[in-house]
Amino acid sequence: MNTLASPLSVSPALETDFALPAVHPALGAEVRVQLHPQGIPLFVTPASTRLKEDFAAFHAWFVAHEQAFEDLLKVYGALRFRGFPIRETADFSTMMAHYPSADMGYNGGGTPRAVVAGKVFEATRFDKELTLPLHQEMSYLPDWPLKVAFYCRVAPSSGGATNIGDIRRLEALVPQQLFEQVRQRGVLYKRNFRDGRLPTDGWHSYLTSLHRPWQQAFYTDDPAEAQSACEKMGLEWQWLEDGSLQTSYRNSGFITHPVLGSRHWFNQIATLIPLPSGSQAWNAFIEHYGEDKPRPNDVQYGDGTRIPRELVEVLRLAYAQATVSEPWQAGEVLLLDNVLTCHGRAPFEGTRDVQVQLIGSCSND
Repeated sequence: MNTLASPLSVSPALETDFALPAVHPALGAEVRVQLHPQGIPLFVTPASTRLKEDFAAFHAWFVAHEQAFEDLLKVYGALRFRGFPIRETADFSTMMAHYPSADMGYNGGGTPRAVVAGKVFEATRFDKELTLPLHQEMSYLPDWPLKVAFYCRVAPSSGGATNIGDIRRLEALVPQQLFEQVRQRGVLYKRNFRDGRLPTDGWHSYLTSLHRPWQQAFYTDDPAEAQSACEKMGLEWQWLEDGSLQTSYRNSGFITHPVLGSRHWFNQIATLIPLPSGSQAWNAFIEHYGEDKPRPNDVQYGDGTRIPRELVEVLRLAYAQATVSEPWQAGEVLLLDNVLTCHGRAPFEGTRDVQVQLIGSCSND
């Protein structure tokens, strides 16, 4: 349960009763708020007919209360707007248009996605049968977005939640030995982007999703442009004999929140280090890469030494314990503070159309 004190905090009764909403003084009487029983997200729902039915009225109200949402994000880290008339991608784009967009886009990102319209992207094309672990967006790169906004245009028939977790809760669960070692030594990210011109016949679908072509990751077929993009992003790079592009980047594994000034766990150790799971996907991974082929992702301590797998296993259990999974409803928008809240995706069945926008540009300190 999120117990952080705030003049905008929700009444204690709501923290134990997800079903009963209440008017929030900072937002006015036209909306109600309710806190998920697990502490996040904070739900905002319309109480007036005009905010339920009139997008223009909702948009004006949303923009007018930007500071209230900023204050709430500092406390809860995740706001979920449910029941408002956000019907199409254009509405989602308009809703977030007053926020500063993130300059980096998805250049060099870790999972496949495409532009939907303007600054709106697909959330991910990661295999629907697999779980995308909790992570903070682009924490493995020098530049990253302060906020991430998700929009559910079409909810899947089953599963597919955008899982979230409170980083402050997670920090209390991280193995102390790993926490201190990262604090002292930092982290080193090694990533490999395959040559998209080479065939992938016989590859497991998990591998084609996980091991992105550099042409796709950097939105170019020109090696010189890919190199230039790496340099602009602050990544070291080299071309390997198989035509793949290898990058590396070191950072502290922690970040100072640019608004709050608090220091937080900020890395993708649990996401980018593969661990045996006994699954068909894992067996395909081991069979394909063995010990010699460059793997799509790897994380080490900043001095280049291996992070013990047993610590990573405990870390993953901590992320699982901190996970909050709430099914999507069509038309919902989820706004996250990218430092205070990590996110992922549950497996799903049916059609899922979840879109994303990156908000605000920040850099590692």
